[in-house]
Amino acid sequence: MIKIEQNPKLGYYTVGTEKFFSKPMALTQATKLNQFPEWNFNRSTFDQYNWSTEPELSIKELYRIRAQQLRDRYDYIRLEVSGGGDSATAAFSFILNGIHLDEVVFRYPKTGEKNVTDDPFNTKPENTLSEWKYAAQPLLQWISTHSPKTKITIHDYSEDMLSSNHDESWVYRTKDYFQPGHVFKHTVDAVDSHKITLDRGRSVCMLWGIDKPKVCIKDSKWYLYFMDVQANCANPEVGQWDNITNEYFFWSPDLPELLCKQAHTIRRWFDLPSNKYLQHLARWPNYSFAQRTTFEHIIKPLLYPDYDPATFQTSKPTNSFYNEMDQWFYANFQDTRVYQVWQAGLKYLVDNIDPKYFNNEMGRPVGFVGFISPFYYLGDAAYHSTGINDHFKF
Repeated sequence: MIKIEQNPKLGYYTVGTEKFFSKPMALTQATKLNQFPEWNFNRSTFDQYNWSTEPELSIKELYRIRAQQLRDRYDYIRLEVSGGGDSATAAFSFILNGIHLDEVVFRYPKTGEKNVTDDPFNTKPENTLSEWKYAAQPLLQWISTHSPKTKITIHDYSEDMLSSNHDESWVYRTKDYFQPGHVFKHTVDAVDSHKITLDRGRSVCMLWGIDKPKVCIKDSKWYLYFMDVQANCANPEVGQWDNITNEYFFWSPDLPELLCKQAHTIRRWFDLPSNKYLQHLARWPNYSFAQRTTFEHIIKPLLYPDYDPATFQTSKPTNSFYNEMDQWFYANFQDTRVYQVWQAGLKYLVDNIDPKYFNNEMGRPVGFVGFISPFYYLGDAAYHSTGINDHFKF
């Protein structure tokens, strides 16, 4: 039986009068009732917050406050790390401020790395496993040196995939990420030491560095908003335990000042006279994958001053179902039962959910459509769209 964490801080869906913490369950019910779901992401807090006033505290001080806030709340904090700027900055916020971080976990499919490239000059998402060598290992070494009491765990989730007896119902163990390994990648009890910690009854925080704020210029105004795709990163299944909670370091209603400071830091940079010519990168809507990628590369050093922006990182994948990051799986496991069950799960979703809830590429569904929060006003913008190429896709 799948036990889903009932955590409203991670967002939830309503279909009629029913509340769902699982997106597949919500869309299945929406299909049955022919009612469009509504996504709620901390609206009771965010709708009331004054986003137009920038907090006076520095961004690094707000990161320190957030780390201390979590430390004061939980007995044990386990941070999911990838080597990227989000999770690295979460780690820095603890360690550089002398706040104890109990554990960091890096997830890696060691069993599936055969015939996968190890090329520091290839930043395509198919080369994601190379982030282990060129991004994660240097971060973990830094943590080992500067915080020797922090436990470092490497979890080979491909072993769990191959030994599992799961069926197509695996799709209910995730929210928006349906690549083959996701439901095994971030399980709450992946290794024996995790089970032991949970069995002791201690309050455990499974911490995620999700994500940089979504900021845009719409109708000549700056806005902050949220997308459910990012907010659905954490696995919803918590197994038999009631003492573990998923937390997002940045996207939390417990410290909206942090998000507000990040959003205004971005706004102020793009409002500088020397940078206004780049404001088109923040326009709404913007379907250009290349321009959105450029925007993210610009804002990363603004928000993460302790993170080296030259750190190796591959490009983001283009879809959920056939995620390029799982090239290792497609290359090495096509003749296995786990491959067949993965395909059966995708078919189950397509057969049971209305087509309007899927994104399509080349005539086939490749993932769920995204749901968006309200737009939260930050301030006026000088950018005025020319209307040329605003919807250009490339």
